[in-house]
Amino acid sequence: MSVKKVNEYIDKLHFRTYNHVVNKVMEKFPDVNKKQLKQIVDSRLKDHFVKLRKIEPYYIKIFSTTPNCWFHDLMDNGKNNEPRFWHIFIGTNNHFAVALPLNDKRATSIRETLTEFINKYHPNKLTSDEEPGFIEKNNLKLLSDNHVIVQVITDQNHSSLGIIDRFIRTLRDMNIPTEKGNKQSIDAKYRWFSIKRMNKLIDIYNSTFHSRIGCSPKEMFENEELEKEYIFKQLAKKEKQENIKDLHLHEGSFVRYIMPRANGKKKRFQFSRECYKIESVNGNMYTLIAQDGTVRDFPRFKIILCQKDGSKPSNCKWGQTFPGKWNGVIKEIRSYNPQTRKYKVIFHVPGKEDYEDEIPETYMRGNFPQQTSEMEKDFVQQNK
Repeated sequence: MSVKKVNEYIDKLHFRTYNHVVNKVMEKFPDVNKKQLKQIVDSRLKDHFVKLRKIEPYYIKIFSTTPNCWFHDLMDNGKNNEPRFWHIFIGTNNHFAVALPLNDKRATSIRETLTEFINKYHPNKLTSDEEPGFIEKNNLKLLSDNHVIVQVITDQNHSSLGIIDRFIRTLRDMNIPTEKGNKQSIDAKYRWFSIKRMNKLIDIYNSTFHSRIGCSPKEMFENEELEKEYIFKQLAKKEKQENIKDLHLHEGSFVRYIMPRANGKKKRFQFSRECYKIESVNGNMYTLIAQDGTVRDFPRFKIILCQKDGSKPSNCKWGQTFPGKWNGVIKEIRSYNPQTRKYKVIFHVPGKEDYEDEIPETYMRGNFPQQTSEMEKDFVQQNK
């Protein structure tokens, strides 16, 4: 009997309980005793799951320290329906909702709803996903000309859009009939929103008490002092959260990232078998790098330290790559082409030779496409 053979056999088993593993191994290897087997099992990597209660302390509450900030997104209203889409807005702090009809997803159409919203609500900031019509250059110019800050959330941190994602689900829930009536939710009329129906639901939502903010969205929207009070309360909670010992992780630490739950009913999450190195830290966002130089960004609650000191465990591999990712960490800018608006840059790869590639200027700016990055500013300064 060798430890290697026992571990290889355990890897093939689909039993999850300790007793099942012990019984099966002892049937296969009669010469191994329980004490030896316990040592082998204890030395193996533990179950690749983490419970919800281990993650919850690291959740960062979504709020804005600046009043009058909003999320926006597009909601599909179904083919052959009028309107085809809805352009949805919701206040980051006050949760006040607005829905504007949209006939298509073209940038020119989105420009019309953006203009209407800006003229009426004068937002300080709009946050969204990477919807092409939102980040089209003319729409970005429209927002810049009206002094609106734009923040784009990548798919790795879609939890930051939780407020508007939840609101759209709530709208769909509100659009189904109650148990008291005879109507069925499968009826065609409950699969889409007419303008009259949407306006009615938005009015109900904005007038309903929300326990999270302690009043109705309409009350907070109409009273700036209520929003300021809410901001101060959230800042106090954030300050208390700062006392968590390992809330902030450091560059160079090795971590695993938490993957979405395959079964939504179980309050536990699976994490990656391989580990990845923290390449950089930007507030609550951590850039992890694989061996081939590809990177992904994760919020703090989606990563866990491999070991308390941040070192790489001997029994855990450093991930070779992030599948589907070509990007990496930019080491320096070599040149800029104003015609194509692209930079020629050098990418860093851990333990290997750096390589050169050409990328759009927006890639340099990450979540804030309007704002010139520090690396761009340094490049311009050096080439004056």
